Amino acid sequence: MSKSELVTTFENSLPVELRAQMAEQVAADLARLGNTGGKDAIRVNQDKTFQMPDDTIVGGPLEMIIVDFVYRNEYYTEAFNRKDIKAPACFAVNPEQKLLIPTPNSPKMQVTAGEPCGKCQWDRFGSSATGDGKACKNTIYMAVLPTDATEDSPLNVIKTSPTAINPFNNHVAKVGRTVSLPLWAVTSKVFFDPGVTYASLRFDIAGPNPIAEMTMRRRDEARHRLLQEPDFSAGEMK
Repeated sequence: MSKSELVTTFENSLPVELRAQMAEQVAADLARLGNTGGKDAIRVNQDKTFQMPDDTIVGGPLEMIIVDFVYRNEYYTEAFNRKDIKAPACFAVNPEQKLLIPTPNSPKMQVTAGEPCGKCQWDRFGSSATGDGKACKNTIYMAVLPTDATEDSPLNVIKTSPTAINPFNNHVAKVGRTVSLPLWAVTSKVFFDPGVTYASLRFDIAGPNPIAEMTMRRRDEARHRLLQEPDFSAGEMK
């Protein structure tokens, strides 16, 4: 039975009053879950290619539906090693950039508990040991679907570099101001900035979302995936 058939079956078999009561239990069950992420990341390679979850290399551009997005801050005490990817020492995630606060689960929180990332010394330009940037890595984390996705298609996730945050924010603003739609209601073109040598993502409107109704139904699933924290105990970034 497909996901859509399953949803229809339950909607037809349960009273409206009971479904409303069960919505609260659904939220509680989701909150109890551990990390549901797996091999679902579309990776951005420094040679300006995308590495799909099945390890296929794609040059892009990609046309996709950005179902939802959140902001993440990641501070590492060790140098990046692709062969031994560690979880960050301090980590924050939130749908709103200005509300980023490190999770108390962070192994080495860099601010006093409850303080926003904006007060951290590592969230300032010039704090990086290798340049003028920030020691804390500011990113956007997106849950995406292909334009031909079905109810059973898995969500994928893709993370930007800090240099793509402003272009992404401008893309969201353009969608809202130009076509008066939320980001998930359009198809987004995701490509690499041709004006720089490093891999920095850029975004544009490619057209309407051909699977808008289904996308809307999967937004809760996407938000839950994006707000999950790394598995700090295992020392792996997921």
